[in-house]
Amino acid sequence: MFSMENRREPRFASDQTVSITILGDPEIQRTGKVRNASGRGLGVEMAFPVGIGSALKIELTDGVVLGEAMYCRGQNGSYFVGIALEQALFGLSELSQAFQAFVEDASCRERGYAVERGRQE
Repeated sequence: MFSMENRREPRFASDQTVSITILGDPEIQRTGKVRNASGRGLGVEMAFPVGIGSALKIELTDGVVLGEAMYCRGQNGSYFVGIALEQALFGLSELSQAFQAFVEDASCRERGYAVERGRQE
């Protein structure tokens, strides 16, 4: 008999609301709640079912993960989706701030170049 204690990695309980995009043509936007997480996957509760094998993008508070729906089980009027993680990107707010600083710096240099070039002409 399979027991929760036999998992490869420990699961951690969660209750974070996330935006989920079912990738495809067309893309479908949904919301869900992460109920548990490990280094390899997420357990997400949703109001709608997701097809097994569907590619998913999950937007977290400060990150984005890509994964694949491994199973989808109906339970208590909702659906519990097991997602195997493929890629993860975290620290997006820091990345955004660094990018904004770069753009502002580049914009200042561009204006300085334009002024200097105007003087030479």
